[in-house]
Amino acid sequence: MAAAGFLPSLPLFKSHSFLPQTSNTTNPNPKFNLIPSRTQTVNFSLNSESKNKLSDSPVTEKKSFAVATGELFLGLASKIIKRKRGKRDLVSEPDTILRDTEDLEGKAYGWRTRERIASVAEDSVDSGVIWEQSLKDVDAERDLKKITSPGFSFSAAGLLFPYHLGVAQFLIEKGYIKETTPLAGSSAGAIVCAVIASGSSMQEALKATKILAEDCRLRGTAFRLGAVLRNVLHDVLPDDVHSRSNGRVRVAVTQILWRPKGLLVDQFDSKEDLINAVITSSFIPGYLAPRPATLFRNRLCVDGGLTLFMPPTSAPQTVRVCAFPADQLTLQGIEISPHCNPENRASTRQLFQWALEPAEDHILDRLFELGYLDAAAWGEKNPMEEIVEDQSNPNRS
Repeated sequence: MAAAGFLPSLPLFKSHSFLPQTSNTTNPNPKFNLIPSRTQTVNFSLNSESKNKLSDSPVTEKKSFAVATGELFLGLASKIIKRKRGKRDLVSEPDTILRDTEDLEGKAYGWRTRERIASVAEDSVDSGVIWEQSLKDVDAERDLKKITSPGFSFSAAGLLFPYHLGVAQFLIEKGYIKETTPLAGSSAGAIVCAVIASGSSMQEALKATKILAEDCRLRGTAFRLGAVLRNVLHDVLPDDVHSRSNGRVRVAVTQILWRPKGLLVDQFDSKEDLINAVITSSFIPGYLAPRPATLFRNRLCVDGGLTLFMPPTSAPQTVRVCAFPADQLTLQGIEISPHCNPENRASTRQLFQWALEPAEDHILDRLFELGYLDAAAWGEKNPMEEIVEDQSNPNRS
């Protein structure tokens, strides 16, 4: 799962306090102590008998193979994205372009008509981001009668998945996300979108994340994370998750031939098809499996974060959620991230390490809590009654 295509160029040595701010926000996990202490260590209870500490201790310099592989991929991703942003003439029109289904690319590879590219678009927030959709994905979005705006997009985040779960917990709990709210995600963000659409509990998803993390801590991460993730998704997601996601959840993947380009998928034929999509969206070569790419719908693909770090939703407005501090990224349009609580976050270096190697359970709990609190800080400035609107689907034909 791509942690962030831009991290190699970040100022990673800027440290931040990890102490939470005093707030009237309801604590999503009452067992944690949110009151800041006088030291630089946060103490909180995992149960009534034991306590663990989460501190701003220096990140170890020794890198595992998984971290080294992840950093190599992210470095390449950063170069590709920067090069793409320097070419503003990739798409001459800023709006969606509908192509004839007898697309030359489709003819060359013999794909079914509904698998051919039907639309190409330029992101309305970041004009350097280009994405495509197939005909059947466009049709799936048009079939929805009603949508709730704004939609929510969740960034690539690697193993910082609990942060997104905490954000989603707040947004669902406070009425920002409804069953008709469009969603989009890349890598870890795509997984959380599938979990939201399935109707599963964010707390149950957090428990499943801990199972995955423990397995990887015991047996390793590199080359095998994909198989472990697939098993967890099969256990957590209901059999009808694909039906719940069709037309609502956009999953970003990167097609690598003949040039890297972002594809948005939101029509799924089965639960297995949806799982294949989110696994593809999370595919860092050599990290999830010992191969350079994965085959998805007759296309060679890798992690969606390479080209679509925070993909747009089908709603008229999209709120973008990032597990890394927005004030240290060159991305545009991020609204919910650790920058919402600048005194209440880990350092970027720590986040990067936790994104590539599974953290201990108490850190995963803490990430969930921080996601909830960052979303709450955003919610204070964006009351649900003022921004959430049910409307007829503007894409419906």
